[in-house]
Amino acid sequence: MRILCADNSEVSRIGISKILTQSGFAVDKEVEDHTSLMQELEQTEYDLLISELRFEDAEFLDIVEGVRTARPAMKILIYTFYVNPTYVARAAAHKLYDFVLKSSEANRLVRSVAMAPNGAAPQESLLLKASKFLTQSPKTGVSAADSLTKRELQILSHLSLGLSNREISSILDISLETVKEHVQNILRKLKSSDRTEAAVWALRNGIPTLTLDE
Repeated sequence: MRILCADNSEVSRIGISKILTQSGFAVDKEVEDHTSLMQELEQTEYDLLISELRFEDAEFLDIVEGVRTARPAMKILIYTFYVNPTYVARAAAHKLYDFVLKSSEANRLVRSVAMAPNGAAPQESLLLKASKFLTQSPKTGVSAADSLTKRELQILSHLSLGLSNREISSILDISLETVKEHVQNILRKLKSSDRTEAAVWALRNGIPTLTLDE
């Protein structure tokens, strides 16, 4: 299994390489920024990318579509100190392989890498929890939301997490045009001027949102 590590911290890159080497794996190449990452992917095929969320020149989730275009079969594992529900929800929407916190024990990363060839992330993966939340119908006792359909409530919870229309389309497996129509209906029913205002309404009115245990 060929592994590419992308992290703007030299200390982190050294740590990742050491952890994996001690467990019988090897990092084949290291890069420190988005530009170098894309150049490397254009030149060489990898089975697994271990990437930090933030680089000096970009946030990974903003350039993930380009990464996927370059290497569609490559699994992507986020390894980061940065964690909040929005990051995890967006990673789940893009159907990444796993999301591991650098604050976790080292064997959590090793276990994820070891399972990558089989295609299934460990059961404790935050992405599995996020995917389950994002694809289920939210239950709410908020009377003010009675005018919304179950699908609109679901998409409203996605808006409160900061997901884009394209990300919502991906996680729900519905067309982009359908998502846009639902968003417009939500804005009209809530009398919100934009999706940010609708997201604030959702947070203030107890619409269920993703919570993380890790």
